[in-house]
Amino acid sequence: MISKSFIKSSLLFTLGGALPMVAGILLLPFYTNFLSDTLYTQVLFYISISMLFQILFSFSIENYFGIKFTKLAEHKQEQKRFAGTVAVLLLLIGALVLTLSCLFGPMLFTSIYKVELGMEFWPWGFFSVLTGFFNAYFKAASICLIYLKKPGTFLLSNVVNFFVTVLVSVGGLFLFPDTILGPMYGRLISGGVIFIIGLGIFKQNSILVFDKVFLKDLFAFCIPYVFYVISGWVLMQVDRYILQAYIPNTELNAYDLLLKCFYGIEFLQNSLSAVIYPKVYELWAKHEHTGTTPESNRYFNVLTALNILQLLVFCLAIPWVYRLFVNNPSFFQGEAYIGILAAGYALRSILSFYLAGILFTGNVKVLLKIFGISALIQILFTWPASQFYGLNGAILAGLLTKVIQVVLCIWLASKVFRYDYNLYKILVLPFSFLAVNALQYYVQPVYNPWFYLFELIGFGILIYTLFRKEIRKVMGNFGWPGGT
Repeated sequence: MISKSFIKSSLLFTLGGALPMVAGILLLPFYTNFLSDTLYTQVLFYISISMLFQILFSFSIENYFGIKFTKLAEHKQEQKRFAGTVAVLLLLIGALVLTLSCLFGPMLFTSIYKVELGMEFWPWGFFSVLTGFFNAYFKAASICLIYLKKPGTFLLSNVVNFFVTVLVSVGGLFLFPDTILGPMYGRLISGGVIFIIGLGIFKQNSILVFDKVFLKDLFAFCIPYVFYVISGWVLMQVDRYILQAYIPNTELNAYDLLLKCFYGIEFLQNSLSAVIYPKVYELWAKHEHTGTTPESNRYFNVLTALNILQLLVFCLAIPWVYRLFVNNPSFFQGEAYIGILAAGYALRSILSFYLAGILFTGNVKVLLKIFGISALIQILFTWPASQFYGLNGAILAGLLTKVIQVVLCIWLASKVFRYDYNLYKILVLPFSFLAVNALQYYVQPVYNPWFYLFELIGFGILIYTLFRKEIRKVMGNFGWPGGT
């Protein structure tokens, strides 16, 4: 049985970690209602720049931090020296990347963005890069708080970030209409605030030194991992960079808004995986062989079922939410793509299943191969598809890329980990969901709530028939009501 203190601290960490995403979603109606088509497009690309540079500034150190920090658990002073080294290293990386961005940023902007968009490196592009640095530094400090088991401080700092971002962004939209001052300064000022908080966290909980003894293992882990994370950014963002040249801003904006709404689904998927992985790793650690077990498969079967059900609820709810908060009807055209995009997200349960085995073995190179190849395929497919078929081509290219990514997972992950499972529950059910929604999109590419309602009833009955015993068993393992 999981202790109440563990549940409480996990809840605080989860709430704090979700606040940046909540702020982003909360601001979307203000962007759609207050910004012109061109200004909205500018903001979406400036946010994308921040996300990319946050990856570069962080150097994936936040993913390595917990591994090393845990290994030093018996040496508290060494833990502090390691945390201090991370704090100093991030500042050095920040200075280097900021300098390079100032030298080459204007040239890259001219090459990447079409002139009609009015994208400028000075000042907005630079502000986006700087915001990425602030966020990366705070993210590392936040990870430090997690392993120091300080959920209260973690939540408080994220609450401050949330309110500053929202208040400055919304205030700026009202005070300076028809400009992007509000959204840009909202992210920049909140970034500066959390950067100062991050400095305070490191100063209070570390010894600020630059100890080279930690660097060899850190670079060995982070260099391949950062390319893996960049590949993930490419898979999520590159289609909009290609589409800007082939479709109107209104169509691009509607597509972007819908994808940002899917961030909520991604958060739920990642949260479910974060709950399941520790349980699964605990089971696998008890066995001498490196492979799945019937009990560990039960968790992923439930993940598959919950993922499909939440996607169908999402498909029903989003158009209603649109009309409740969005006043600009040009954004409603994205509703037609809800089902086909949800089809791609149905495959995430398969990825979670295979990635768990890869992560358990610590094989970062396999991760890099899967996501690196997928990112390259995404670019190669999306470019001609967008040129000849516009947004439809980009969406179908993205869906095909997700299918290929699953194939790569099955092929490459099986070389480092043994997978035994029920074929229908892990693979066939998500692909059935994909096939149904792809067929609907081909036959009638308009939004129809009745289709998703009947689909929810049909898959609900099927899932209850197949998974009712497993769902109750998993609920019991977590000590949840209704479990056995």
